[in-house]
Amino acid sequence: MTETIIASMEQLQKETFSKPVKQQLTNRQREFAKYIVEGIYSNAECARKAGYAEGQAAKTASLFLNGRDFPLVVDLVKELRETKERKYGVTLLGQLKRLADLSYNAEESGQFSAAINAEKIRSALGGLTIDRREQNHIHQIDKLSREEIAARLSELRKAHPAAFIEGEVIEHAQTRTESLAVVQEESAEKVTLEQD
Repeated sequence: MTETIIASMEQLQKETFSKPVKQQLTNRQREFAKYIVEGIYSNAECARKAGYAEGQAAKTASLFLNGRDFPLVVDLVKELRETKERKYGVTLLGQLKRLADLSYNAEESGQFSAAINAEKIRSALGGLTIDRREQNHIHQIDKLSREEIAARLSELRKAHPAAFIEGEVIEHAQTRTESLAVVQEESAEKVTLEQD
């Protein structure tokens, strides 16, 4: 009989140690995960706010987030983030619905300007309209000749003299490297004269 008891105790012991122990999250760990997902505080501050000791907060946060020591905490953080993204995430259909709701409610309230603005944004988001204002001023200077650029620059200098720092004008330079070489030579000459 004692052999039977010993055998059943051994069997119970094998079953107990062979089954993985299911780890459960504590309330503090859950609070820590919520603070992490908020994204407002540092990792250590999240641990302190969850109730962990001031001196061990950074170490505790590191252990919770490394994925090895407390995988359930990392899983909870991931799950909470996904839930938050589903709830607050920006999608095309979600935005179109939101703008339609805003437009309808604004119109019902007699706020026609707000309703029109919501509809404008919704139609642009849906691809029905294109805002071309930005395209009218891009690369216009590329189409000008060297003489036209010089004339325009002269007009700007006359209209806004304070915006320009007067310096020496290098005439007849064909490339920027030629201009740079002339400036470097002149500055080297000035330094030599100042040293003498």
